Amino acid sequence: MKSKRFWTVLFALVFLISILFQSRLPIAKGLGGFLAKRDPLEKCEVIFAPSSRIETNFAYAVHLLKEGWGDRLVVTTSRLAPLKKRFLETYGLTNCLEVSILRHVFQEEKLPMEKLAILKDSTSSFADCKLLQAHWEKRPFRSLIVVTDAPHARRFRIVLDKVFGDVDVKILSCPSFPDRPLEDFFADEEDYVMYVLSEYVKIVAYALKYGFGN
Repeated sequence: MKSKRFWTVLFALVFLISILFQSRLPIAKGLGGFLAKRDPLEKCEVIFAPSSRIETNFAYAVHLLKEGWGDRLVVTTSRLAPLKKRFLETYGLTNCLEVSILRHVFQEEKLPMEKLAILKDSTSSFADCKLLQAHWEKRPFRSLIVVTDAPHARRFRIVLDKVFGDVDVKILSCPSFPDRPLEDFFADEEDYVMYVLSEYVKIVAYALKYGFGN
């Protein structure tokens, strides 16, 4: 009897796993929609682009700045960023420090350099937010547009809300290139599925580490 029950449970589990595996893409799309947090866009004092993926975050933040959605742009950088194809094709850059890329783009777009603040040496989303908070303490602002890749928007906003706490700053989330479907950010469906799953794992991990909701 026990043997029969064991094989019944095992068969049910295998069947369930098989169904979930076959449905992994639509499930990921459903879960992914929550990740792409997007607020109605309003004019704000500052546009913020965190250090990851400057070819999307920074590029779209520059676009918003040129369109008049913010008065100045604040970006964070990692210690060294590889040259992205987008910048090579558009600006003819050779491999160089991320800071040099950011400044060169500003010059090419004919934007005044005083509208750009570069916060250096970020190592994570939490570090991005702490650097921005430190910048706010020196140059306070009352409204902020956060530009980050759509699949990363929800987690980044959770971290930013935690870091800023009860500070009276209006924060709007604006995914980079918001009209693009979420899966278009990835080379194939499997990458998309794994990224969505990893984002949820990271949200839980960050909640446990930094105590979101406290």
